[in-house]
Amino acid sequence: MKKMINIPVFNIKNFQDYNNCMSFDSNFYIRPFNDHINVNLFIEKPHGHDFYLILLITKGTGTHSIDYEEYNVEPGTLFIVSPGQVHCWNLSDDADGYVLFFKKEYFLIDFGHDKLMKLPFFKSSYSIPYLKLDVKEIAVLNAMFENINKEYQKHLFSYHEMIRLHLNILFLELSRVYSKQQDEGLVYSYEVIQLNRFEKLVNEHFIEQKSLNFYASQMNITMKQLGYLCKKVINKTPSEILLDRTILEAKRFVIHTDMSINAIADALNYNDDSYFIRFFKKVCHLTPEQYRQSFKWHS
Repeated sequence: MKKMINIPVFNIKNFQDYNNCMSFDSNFYIRPFNDHINVNLFIEKPHGHDFYLILLITKGTGTHSIDYEEYNVEPGTLFIVSPGQVHCWNLSDDADGYVLFFKKEYFLIDFGHDKLMKLPFFKSSYSIPYLKLDVKEIAVLNAMFENINKEYQKHLFSYHEMIRLHLNILFLELSRVYSKQQDEGLVYSYEVIQLNRFEKLVNEHFIEQKSLNFYASQMNITMKQLGYLCKKVINKTPSEILLDRTILEAKRFVIHTDMSINAIADALNYNDDSYFIRFFKKVCHLTPEQYRQSFKWHS
């Protein structure tokens, strides 16, 4: 049975709307970023959420940590954070831009069920959550956020339908920028859907199930097919994906709990504590205790 980690997970209704009241909409939210951070002070510490977040920075500097990877923040940076990821930021007081949230089911009302999976930045948890925009791209994307924001504030007839249309255009524009920067073509394939199935299974069973045969069996494919699709889509082996998910959970335990290292090893189903410590150090280049002491957000 999985142990719980005390990381807050927010939903859209936790956030203040334009009238500084709790959000009336549980599926969509947009606000100028400076307003957002000034009225929602509880988001300063590491947290997760059950929705997608897209953040465009047009002003200010700092850092943004997403699943313990740190990214520089400056004008023209854009971040995409998926449900389940843990993030936090350290930003200058003048930071501004736009932030929007949406639930998967909100967008898919008007689109096919695999629409989001086909986008390069949503196709996998390994999709890079960061873009650096040039001046022209900043202007184009900022205008798109402004149009969505106007629709959201005016509440005209069928405004949610109009917002979804604007979101689709925004996603297509982001896909062009993303694919150009990542030097990869868009993947609209069966393999992407299968990879998402594998990652979902790993997320549900990674503690108790270390055997890749279990996952291949659950997906009704062979081990060879599983290896092929992981390599093709994200150039990782299934073992690396399982390892990465385990390490991510280990980091969360180390940083956000005061559990002993032995207790963490036990929670992650490692009977040999010394093996767990060696395994963690090989990947993170620090022992779990060293990682705990060095991480700046540790209380």
